[in-house]
Amino acid sequence: MELNGIIIKGIGGFYYVEAAGEIYECKARGIFRKQKITPLVGDRVQITVGENNKNSIDCIYDRRNYFN
Repeated sequence: MELNGIIIKGIGGFYYVEAAGEIYECKARGIFRKQKITPLVGDRVQITVGENNKNSIDCIYDRRNYFN
């Protein structure tokens, strides 16, 4: 099942995404590491909810702004 949400917390490679009124613990896919993209708190993302709590961030939508 795919959902759209927003990252609310990131700790040690795990990202907590609020989507559809719930919070999901997700890992970012390796493609982001290869492209040197780091998910940040506040990013709007698309996640895939899998079995046994194996959720992943599949797409990071364009950012409107962020701090360096």
